[in-house]
Amino acid sequence: MSHTVSKPAYDQPEFIEKFTYTGPLGPEIENTGLTLRVWAPLAERVQLRLYRTWQDKNPLLEADFNPVEKGAWSIRVPRDCRNLYYTLEATYDGKPHGEAVDPYATSVAPNGARGFLLDLDQAKPEGWDQDRPPAFHHPTDAVIYELQIRDLSSHPDSGIVNKARFLGLTEEGTRSPGGNPTGLDYLVDLGITHLHLLPIFDFDELDDLTYHPDHYNWGYNPRHFNALKGAFSSNPLDPTQAVLDFRRMVMALHRKGIRVVMDVVYNHTYSVENSHYHKLVPGYYHRTWEGIYSNGSGCGNEVATERPMVRRLILDSLLHWARNFRIRGFRFDLMALIDTYTLNQAQAELHKIDPNFLLYGEGWTGGLSCLPDDQKCLKVNARKTREVAYFSDDTRDTIKGHVFIGDINGFINGGQGLDEAIKFSMAACTEHPQIDYGQLLYVKHAWSSGPHQTVNYFAAHDNHTLYDKLRLTNPNATPEEIKRMIRFAGAILFTLQGIPFLHAGEEFLRTKHGEENSYKSPDSINAIDWNLLDRNKDIQEYFRNLIRFRKHHPALRLRSSQAISRHLQFLDQGESGLVAALIEGVNDPLARILIVYNANAKEREVYLPYGTWSVYIDHEKASLEPLRVVDSGLVIVSGQSAMVLGDSR
Repeated sequence: MSHTVSKPAYDQPEFIEKFTYTGPLGPEIENTGLTLRVWAPLAERVQLRLYRTWQDKNPLLEADFNPVEKGAWSIRVPRDCRNLYYTLEATYDGKPHGEAVDPYATSVAPNGARGFLLDLDQAKPEGWDQDRPPAFHHPTDAVIYELQIRDLSSHPDSGIVNKARFLGLTEEGTRSPGGNPTGLDYLVDLGITHLHLLPIFDFDELDDLTYHPDHYNWGYNPRHFNALKGAFSSNPLDPTQAVLDFRRMVMALHRKGIRVVMDVVYNHTYSVENSHYHKLVPGYYHRTWEGIYSNGSGCGNEVATERPMVRRLILDSLLHWARNFRIRGFRFDLMALIDTYTLNQAQAELHKIDPNFLLYGEGWTGGLSCLPDDQKCLKVNARKTREVAYFSDDTRDTIKGHVFIGDINGFINGGQGLDEAIKFSMAACTEHPQIDYGQLLYVKHAWSSGPHQTVNYFAAHDNHTLYDKLRLTNPNATPEEIKRMIRFAGAILFTLQGIPFLHAGEEFLRTKHGEENSYKSPDSINAIDWNLLDRNKDIQEYFRNLIRFRKHHPALRLRSSQAISRHLQFLDQGESGLVAALIEGVNDPLARILIVYNANAKEREVYLPYGTWSVYIDHEKASLEPLRVVDSGLVIVSGQSAMVLGDSR
């Protein structure tokens, strides 16, 4: 915690009762005029300034808002104000607090300097009114692919013209130097259902107007929650273009059967005293403890989600993206800094729009927070937010080893004593009678209420890629041994119960050249090198077929913890590092599916249950059709690999 602040009595019942406003906020734009409403409960005066351009020093208009009710202010400007820029300024103790951008602005000037009065109904690309998200039926049907917009196309060999732009994801027919699909065509061929985009709202520390390959940022520096980042637009000087481009991108993905997930960062803001929120309502939007800012984000502050008007801002923001841009999933950064009540309200409202809306996030903080633990969206509180999913760090670190300690190995790369932990992941971190919870990595009990709450992954944008992690933990491994372990990781990921999540490029050995936290590393580190696809097409094809196999078999996508306990049975192999599970009694093209993981360096014999078994996945290939029939009662499973067999009787 840092920074001394003066804290008004925002949390007193009297203040909450007097100033919780439920009326409209933000701009209402019409041909005949503009109505603008802002919440600034203790201000003595609120002014509107309109500008013709984002750089003009002299406003076209200065006018005072009128107080209305519950701390809200309103103004009516009887003229067409569309495509003008605007700011607000609140006065406290006789002193103006500086021009601020409306928290409800849905479009902003380059680098977020001013709000932009854009009529979203006038920024529709052709076909937008007819566009609909593709059908989707249950969270465990998802295959989530995490991507930073810029990374997809910025490499010189991406074959994509609109590099580092939203429109890069609309291009078809793009190819790598070796002739393999890249960009949108690649995503379709891989078979994902949801594209998870790292922050695309307006954020700090990346210039919108000047692209430079060495100037980069992931986007976890929130500036304006409700407006798009101009840097990804084909014309950053025109705020309308960002909306048009983004909607074109969403349409292109929808036409290909892919839904869009937006990475949202409501847990902190990049600036505090200089933030637009602080200028309008000093101290309200951020959590404080004994006069200092709480710093559970590790970024100097936290957003006070438990306060009614902050909660409302977050809910309104989520609904804005869902309704106006057809986002159908949100990933919450440092979700434990959001209170459970807020997230449950968000879930209830978003599921009215789409009952299969995906909501998931990080069930941890980045540091100590003054938000009480029982109110945090921590992984251990998952049952308090039963329709929200949590990243399983249990799965991540069981598969590959500790995410922060480079030389700690996991199940796939030589780690020992992880059998119960991998069984826990196979059961989607739910209750299962055959798991010894005393031997788990981080918890000693089931934390997930069902597979819909468990997001399984082995790597994300944070920390090392899987390839780089394996290079650290297994420095003497040959290239083929590294490939074997990556196949093993993929086979595990896509045969676990729960929701699989894949960081872009992991399936063809993406590397960040040893850089762990590449949040502001140049394109030379972060760009997806499509030459790696050409060199590792066999690995990519393996992952592609793993996805196809998962999507074809409901037995790998069970809907409840009860179904997992009933239909998934672990078969004792009598040896450490050898884990087998049988799934049967499910309405699936295969009557029974047997999954075997061999973490040992050498091959092992596995005795099969009675039946006629065929191999569909092994250490080299994955297929919807049998690779071979097993004509004896046992099968040999190669070292550091998975095998999946099916009985079709």
